[in-house]
Amino acid sequence: MKAKERHHLKQNEFAVTTARVLDTLSQHQRRVRTILLAVLAVVAVSAAVVYWRGREADRAGEQLGIALAMLDATIAPAPTIPGAKQAPGTFPTERARAEAALAAFQRVATEFSSTEAGLAARYHAAGELLSLGRASEAAQAFQEVVAEAGASSIYKPMARMGLAEAKAAAGQHDEAIKALTDLSAERDSALPVDGVLMQLARVCLKAGKPDDARAAFRRVVDEFPESVFAADAQQQLTGLN
Repeated sequence: MKAKERHHLKQNEFAVTTARVLDTLSQHQRRVRTILLAVLAVVAVSAAVVYWRGREADRAGEQLGIALAMLDATIAPAPTIPGAKQAPGTFPTERARAEAALAAFQRVATEFSSTEAGLAARYHAAGELLSLGRASEAAQAFQEVVAEAGASSIYKPMARMGLAEAKAAAGQHDEAIKALTDLSAERDSALPVDGVLMQLARVCLKAGKPDDARAAFRRVVDEFPESVFAADAQQQLTGLN
């Protein structure tokens, strides 16, 4: 009997609870509808943003690919026949090709500034500025990439390396040496330490610091005997001794 009564009690409790919920919903129907509509609106906007970002990333990647392809474009002398034009997809000189690639990278960086492809374009634009002998502009561009790249982005250490090279090209050897020394001490960096050491040694030689260059070359030989740079580093050491 007690079990039966408990069963009835539970049924009554459930019925009472259900009635209260239905009563609350009926009293606040408009408010509930408003909340639901707001939630649906947020979901719709989020989906639209995700879709737009995906499309934006696709377009950015496509334009970056076009710009990168310019770096391998054929160098063909300008036609000498009157009225003849440069063949499409070719450039008369390496400098003309570099300038065209620079302009293309800068367009991608500007139009798709919030995408990973835009960041990559800024990095490559800095590299083209350096190749064109515009070291100060290259240094500023590399610095912008360093500032904007996330901690896990490959472009942060690469831009730091580029910045050091730009500093060296501008004659700011001490700053370049410090930057490369810092990079060579980062064992968890995405950059190959042996490559950083080779660049450090070369900058030290340009700066008139043969002892520091010797130390960097020695590290390559001792710490990275299997490196593709090991033979070159050993040859440089032999010449310095």
